[in-house]
Amino acid sequence: MMEQKLAQISEARRAVLRMDETERPRLVVLAVGGSVVWLMATLGPLLGLMLLQAYYLVVTDRSVYVLSGPRNAGGPRKVLHVVPLAEAAGLVARVKHGTGWNSLWLRLPGRRRPLRMKVSFQSRAELDRFVAKF
Repeated sequence: MMEQKLAQISEARRAVLRMDETERPRLVVLAVGGSVVWLMATLGPLLGLMLLQAYYLVVTDRSVYVLSGPRNAGGPRKVLHVVPLAEAAGLVARVKHGTGWNSLWLRLPGRRRPLRMKVSFQSRAELDRFVAKF
């Protein structure tokens, strides 16, 4: 499990470096979102896993990158937003800590409602560092 997490973190860092070679990724938070628990229970766990989106929050020296991709794939596929650090102060709308999963709501520019992401207890330290920054 730890090897998979490290592989996803390095994929997210490589994706940011492919976009801008001058950036220096400092922090990566891994999260999932996209489907609701009752929907996964109705459709079955395998189909539900295919509907999950993986989110990657990458903090660099100058920006916060919000990347996404399919959960079962090797890394991020698209850029949702790039928020400069000067404007990232209002990025975190809400945080809810749980024993297994933590919830993070982000206010992204151009969206009416905050984007909800679930962060595993294994990434709790990264989540706390991200929330402390913003």
